[in-house]
Amino acid sequence: MVTVLKTVVSIFGTVGSNPTPSASWGVRAGRGAMQRRSIDDYIFFGTALRYLQDAKAGWKLAGPPGQEDYFVLGNVRKLLDQVEEFELHVTSRASWSVRQLLADLEKLPGDHGITEDEAHRLRDAVERLRPTLMAEARGNVAFIVTDKRMDVRKLLDDVAGLFAPGVFSKLPEIAMHDFAECGKCVAFERPTAAAFHCLRATEAVLRHYYCSLVRRGRAQLLWGPMVNSLARSRKKPPAVLLSNLDNIRQSFRNPTAHPEARYDISEVQDLFNLCIEAVNRMLRDLDSRGLA
Repeated sequence: MVTVLKTVVSIFGTVGSNPTPSASWGVRAGRGAMQRRSIDDYIFFGTALRYLQDAKAGWKLAGPPGQEDYFVLGNVRKLLDQVEEFELHVTSRASWSVRQLLADLEKLPGDHGITEDEAHRLRDAVERLRPTLMAEARGNVAFIVTDKRMDVRKLLDDVAGLFAPGVFSKLPEIAMHDFAECGKCVAFERPTAAAFHCLRATEAVLRHYYCSLVRRGRAQLLWGPMVNSLARSRKKPPAVLLSNLDNIRQSFRNPTAHPEARYDISEVQDLFNLCIEAVNRMLRDLDSRGLA
């Protein structure tokens, strides 16, 4: 099932009929920039094109305020604006006749009904532009994010909502960054990258947790030494938390840090939830001690 989300992740640039692996995940050629667009833009682009191909004598140039896009001038402007917005450079260069016609029509009053000659010029200009547009469009790809077990909207825009209330804002900045990156990697189905970010974020929270509890005689700030030190501490954390942290270290962190583990999209969601649970417990424990 496809989750529309009112967004499309897209890549613009000439990539040919067989996109390269880098292009297939939204890396724009030369810039490395991923775009996020409302699918309304794509729908209106197509409807504007179809509207102008059907132009008839008597159609008004402009409508009342708030409805400008639904008439001739609004559709021509929107079509040309979106050619630029979508970075369709060849189509932009080929659209000179549409631009010239727009300049001519803009000299007329808004309540002018286009003549048969003007309607013919408009249809002809758009029909001649369409093959170029379609040829260039075939070299661009767009991807729609699909459903996951985890809420895709939260993965992309509200990873804090995956944690217990009030937890995410108390995390170290690097942990917040990595968890947000993990969410995006899960949404875009880069599971091993998601695991890396998830485990790095969890280790950052563990350091924060450890340093909040242990003020003197700290162990080396590595996952194993910190957990072992906590297990011997007078301020010993709950046993289930220590067990979870050591399990994550042995079963996931170490194999992922070295070139041993690869994850599928189901496995990394299990890991993400496991790390979220451990982080929630660490922050809950700090809060119970008045250290959060």
